Amino acid sequence: MARKATVKDVRRANRALVVRHLLLEGSSSRAAAGEATGLSAATVTSVIGDLIEEGAVVEQGQVESDGGRPRTVLGLNRDAARVIGADVGETDVTIGLFDLDMNRLGERSYPFRGRRISPEQVMDTIVAGVGELLDDRRGSSVPILGLGLGVPGIVRSVVNADGTTDALVHAQVIGWDGVSFGDLSHRLGMPVFIDNGAKTTTQAESWFGSIKGVDDAVVVLIGAGAGAGIVSNGALLRGSSSSAGEWGHTKISMDGVRCRCGAKGCVETFVGAVSILEAWLGPEAHIDGQENEAIAALFAARSDGDERARSAVADLVDHLGVALSNLVNLYNPRKLILGGWFGDIIAQHVLDEVIEVVQRSSLEQPAADVRIERSTLGSKAVALGAATLPIEQFVESGFNR
Repeated sequence: MARKATVKDVRRANRALVVRHLLLEGSSSRAAAGEATGLSAATVTSVIGDLIEEGAVVEQGQVESDGGRPRTVLGLNRDAARVIGADVGETDVTIGLFDLDMNRLGERSYPFRGRRISPEQVMDTIVAGVGELLDDRRGSSVPILGLGLGVPGIVRSVVNADGTTDALVHAQVIGWDGVSFGDLSHRLGMPVFIDNGAKTTTQAESWFGSIKGVDDAVVVLIGAGAGAGIVSNGALLRGSSSSAGEWGHTKISMDGVRCRCGAKGCVETFVGAVSILEAWLGPEAHIDGQENEAIAALFAARSDGDERARSAVADLVDHLGVALSNLVNLYNPRKLILGGWFGDIIAQHVLDEVIEVVQRSSLEQPAADVRIERSTLGSKAVALGAATLPIEQFVESGFNR
């Protein structure tokens, strides 16, 4: 039997509606907040009053209204708190510090080699990086709401024997099997929220970037590997065990080179940067840690008429177009965004060619519905996406003081 909602539950839900509106709009008024959230004028006034008393919202002056009294402009108090976002990428750990308006106050990036990093190294790096970021603002009394951590692989929530919850990370391609980062919260002295990096990036794109206001969209991230975040009916699609979006390990062939996951025919073995470079330079090429420079050289060689470069990029366009058409047919998105460091380069150079293959390979109706675009956030989505995790907790629950 479902638990009956209490007055406290209703007030918390109303608060979340108003705070989310202010977060996404940047500034608003009581009337506009009521119109956007569907709450009554009395409810909005009460919620805003509580938020101002809490210190989460400030009045920012007045603007003229059509035929009535001036309206008071409201916004989140950006200096009421800070949040931290950290992301474990393919070659580095990025850590950013943000205010409540999600303005970036500082960022650090720590490279690692070999495409593998241990959970212990991740925690050590984050503890050191957070220390550096906060040392830059020594003496500040502004509270930190928490740290959001974007990681590769599948993140599952489990309940421990003592009733507490933990997030276990399963990242087969880098050797993580049921890894817990529970100790990180104790070491940092703040709450830590963990999710898959493609999902956190998609949330950033949904809140602030290319798919803001779009209810059905797919954000594709391509680097050495590939992944996707899916938004359906305005909500991030997770699946029964939070593994939805592992697009890079869907199959578009029955053979080919073996993927990092152990299977053959995976999308990432056809569209990932390393695979494309090996198709151009040969599998014996030593490009570890130099992918960005090598990809730039690939497209330069293509422009100069290098036949192997032209062939490698042509194969990339064909395979990526087919792989994206599967997403178009499956999810019928309004927008499909190319992101990730390699995805951004693809969009710069051959986006129109990829779109042509997608249109040709998709069913007519979903192909007519979708717009395929380059990410507007680019690399900014990395730490920003992770930082949306503690912000989301703040939206739902407020300050945990």
